Amino acid sequence: MKKNLANMMAGMVVVLALAIPTFAQYAGPMKVTVPFDFAVENDHLKAGDYMIERIANGRLRIHNNDGSVSTVFLAMPTQGTVTQEKAHFIFHRYGGEYFLAKVWTPGQEAGWELLQGKLEMELAKKKTTPVETATVVGH
Repeated sequence: MKKNLANMMAGMVVVLALAIPTFAQYAGPMKVTVPFDFAVENDHLKAGDYMIERIANGRLRIHNNDGSVSTVFLAMPTQGTVTQEKAHFIFHRYGGEYFLAKVWTPGQEAGWELLQGKLEMELAKKKTTPVETATVVGH
């Protein structure tokens, strides 16, 4: 029994080791023009031009062009089924509030799923309005 558990754990480590480089391949910044105000975790950002880049260990940074607005956030790697030619940014919408939820990297079936911030969790619990999604294609 212990040997089977050890073999299973070793197999999981190998699978994870093979999956992580996929997410690390695209290291360049992804540019996007967001046409509405939105939140990233607990930080509110105005509509405008932004760049998102991976910094390290599941941490990404979003900033505007001149760097005057910048925030670092945690995201979990996620696997899709379609390779996107350009970066795609998925937002959850509750009423008039938008929250960045996923970032799909260009040229891969891989992306990043953001952790929900406090306000998004509260709105999701209330379920006063159904969640909708908005997709913004990067450039």
